[in-house]
Amino acid sequence: MPIKPLKPLKPLWPLPPLKPLLPFRLRLIFPIFRPLIYHTRAIVLRTVKYGETSLIVDMYTEQKGHQTFIINSVRKARAVTPASSLQLLSLVDLVAYHQDHRKIHRIKEARLEYPWQSIPFDMRKSAVITCLAEMCSKCITTAEPHPELFTFLRNAFIAYDEPGSFDRDFLIRFLVSLSHFLGFGMEMPFIEADGKYFDLLEGHIVAVKPLHDYLMTMEDLRHLSEIIGSGVGERANVPHEVRKRLVDQLILYYQLHVESLREVHSLKILRELQ
Repeated sequence: MPIKPLKPLKPLWPLPPLKPLLPFRLRLIFPIFRPLIYHTRAIVLRTVKYGETSLIVDMYTEQKGHQTFIINSVRKARAVTPASSLQLLSLVDLVAYHQDHRKIHRIKEARLEYPWQSIPFDMRKSAVITCLAEMCSKCITTAEPHPELFTFLRNAFIAYDEPGSFDRDFLIRFLVSLSHFLGFGMEMPFIEADGKYFDLLEGHIVAVKPLHDYLMTMEDLRHLSEIIGSGVGERANVPHEVRKRLVDQLILYYQLHVESLREVHSLKILRELQ
């Protein structure tokens, strides 16, 4: 008599099918997945086109320092947040999402906090702003809040935007002031100091010439001191060629102290308009 094969045993109770955890369930279980919604003022540092209608924007925010956002549908004709409101160094008001494990965040709402009055219509001011935006985006990279730095940046750009005036020394004064916030401020005051050179590598005046050539002469240092001491409405008695040399030396000073700052591409455009 042939032996019949044994039938497989049935489970004593039905097992439900396993379902993958959905993203919203993960957010309920692990707080790290919950996005934080916050409101902050911000300054646009850099924009890059992404896809057909989106932008990836680097901003320096008042609440969370340097942050990167992706903003969808801003390059459409009827965009809620038009790309024109995200020009370089624009002052904006944001409601944004933040998650610590993400490098690129999303924006819920964005609007201009302060519309420019003269910068977009003055080629000289626009060239300076473009140069400063490039330098700020490469030098201010920390994601930690720095309210004093944000206030300095915001007030400086609003003052520079004043209609009917062009401060030709704004770039020089701005770079000297910014260096103090970044931790490598230039030694002040200049005129009373005794020495022969300003050591750009060490950041102070020296009496003996060092082995390297990253130096500023005392004559250029006196011109720089005159520019720093002059007000916005005053014109320091400094030749144009000396001003150009001071800008080059200040950018070199930044390059020596900020590893992420290499060539400043927008400086070429600035030179053509000076």
